[in-house]
Amino acid sequence: MDRRLALTGGLAASVLPFGSAAGGSLPQEARSEFGTTHVNRGRATVPVRINEGRLLTFAVDSAANCSVIASDLIEPLGLPFGERLGMHTLVGREEVASVRAASLGSDALTARNVRIAVGSRQAMDGLDGLLGADLLVGHRLVLNFKGRTRTRITRSRSQARGFFDPVVTNSRLGVTPQSRFGSLMSINVRLGSTPGTAIIDSGAGVSVLNRAAAAAGRASPLTLVGGDGSSRIQSPTGRTAPVDLMLLPALGFAGVTASRLPVMVGDLHTFDIWGVADRPAMLLGVDILGLFTSVAIDLKRGEFALTV
Repeated sequence: MDRRLALTGGLAASVLPFGSAAGGSLPQEARSEFGTTHVNRGRATVPVRINEGRLLTFAVDSAANCSVIASDLIEPLGLPFGERLGMHTLVGREEVASVRAASLGSDALTARNVRIAVGSRQAMDGLDGLLGADLLVGHRLVLNFKGRTRTRITRSRSQARGFFDPVVTNSRLGVTPQSRFGSLMSINVRLGSTPGTAIIDSGAGVSVLNRAAAAAGRASPLTLVGGDGSSRIQSPTGRTAPVDLMLLPALGFAGVTASRLPVMVGDLHTFDIWGVADRPAMLLGVDILGLFTSVAIDLKRGEFALTV
């Protein structure tokens, strides 16, 4: 099975087949250089330093409303517990413990007296934590997927970039984000011939559709080796919810059409809390973002740009 990215003018690029239903798997080790890392376990990651300690590997999760740290790091880092938090995840609203960090830094991101939710390392694919929109909101994310893959957190641009302002002529596509879900970002997409909404989710290894989107896009059941056509998706704490594995024939945005996309489908809590449960909506994950050379997400200015 292949996935293809078709651009006006006939450009197409094939990519790796669908891997793990639970979030993909790209078993590449994170580099020790501060501020740069490879895509790790199907997620865009960066090194993070907490309280001047050793470097940790966090996923950059633009669709998470709360940053999360693995529970086994609390004692080694000497992090004091704070109040319990209500955290909205794909699975539901969860009450979780939180800790306080005197400082947290990664690239241009520097924060003091940070509150972080406590999660499960196993549920986060073995990573040390997640950087959510609560800490990323004033910054610009640059996800480089080709060549020496790196993820960078930079300061928001002082001036808006135009739709077409490329380094190489016609290599850059601009997308105007539509409705904003709090600190999250969404864009208009087309599922086949039906319009829909996609929340940009740099923390998802595999894109997730609600059932309205799957029906609109005429997604078909997908059976993995062994005959399994369903799986479970889990939150950073380890709570799970069932999803179906399906093949989406076509997804269009920014003048680009991606075809034959393996996706997960379910009526999940995220779609309920953002009020899109009854209309076509999806979380646009790293599996689709990674079809491009790079992706820039400016959460402060509400800008989203793709480089092919």
